[in-house]
Amino acid sequence: MEKAPKVRRCPQCGVPKRITKEYWWLDNGTIVEKRNPAYRMMFIENENITGVFDKIEDILGISIEHIITASQRISAYDYANQVMPGFVNKWLKIFIKPMAKRLTLMGRLMGFGDVELLSLRYKGDKGDYVKIGGRDVFYLPAYNGIVNGSMEAVSGHESSITYEETSPGYYEITASVSTTPKELKERFQWPQYANKRGDLGLERCPSCGGPRALSDYEWRIDGGTIVNRANGRRMILLGPGESEAVFDELEKELGEEIPQVVIEAQRRFVKSGFYPLEMMQDEEGFREQLALRGLGNLVEFDWGKERLQLRWENPCMHLLLIGLAQGLFELVSGQEGRVEWQLADGGDLKVEVSS
Repeated sequence: MEKAPKVRRCPQCGVPKRITKEYWWLDNGTIVEKRNPAYRMMFIENENITGVFDKIEDILGISIEHIITASQRISAYDYANQVMPGFVNKWLKIFIKPMAKRLTLMGRLMGFGDVELLSLRYKGDKGDYVKIGGRDVFYLPAYNGIVNGSMEAVSGHESSITYEETSPGYYEITASVSTTPKELKERFQWPQYANKRGDLGLERCPSCGGPRALSDYEWRIDGGTIVNRANGRRMILLGPGESEAVFDELEKELGEEIPQVVIEAQRRFVKSGFYPLEMMQDEEGFREQLALRGLGNLVEFDWGKERLQLRWENPCMHLLLIGLAQGLFELVSGQEGRVEWQLADGGDLKVEVSS
């Protein structure tokens, strides 16, 4: 691997300045892209996302990797076209390589892994390709889709993806362009999330303006990972829409029972003991941790003897939030929980778990 480029960090909290320059942590429980505030992000434990996908496969008894790759491919294509429209201008051939290197650097900062540009050809014909090398890639099926969709956006043509493990843990991922023009029939439908004002009052870093709590995480640029200093958990910064698209596609293919499968997968993951029980004992701390992850604003928290009631404003990944509530209730109470939930027209998510 080539040496990672130097990255400017905030002198007080240590977070890469590009992260707090590109993204806003708002006081309503959301993380948004500054250039496009309608685009939500989440800052979440990588193992939670991959663990839920694995448990969905266990429950269904089938692989869903192809759906994950396809959903990421479509969303990456659509996102690239929104952020950098007009790719076919005459300057692209000059700036394509610096652009590709910038994107791999941003991938490192978002926790995608130790990724680098290996080689690239862009002449506007069938021989065009991009080859990315990666170690500790956050989730190979998803990253394959990101590389493929990004290449399709650049070239304007469909591309195919291949990958090879060339040494233990190191993958070379190649997106190769075909002669078939890319059509817009696969346009990604970005979720419409609620955006109510909030009063969280997150404590801010006086230097960069990001949440002070981000100083609890270490950005390891050389390895392309973000690590919780307290427990060593790996974090990832990515859009929730892409994961929710996987759930939607599963529901289209396999039926209306899929939302319950996702909730059950998250319940099982939480009950494995990944999250500490202490997180439920401090209501304000729990609320802030959810907001730091961009999962919404927890405005109601009512824990009774045999019942837990929660209400979020501006939620995303609502199926995971439901499974989180059920799993934590069962861990704390020692009883099997029955969950009921409602996603209201205004966007609020209400969850009740009872024994």
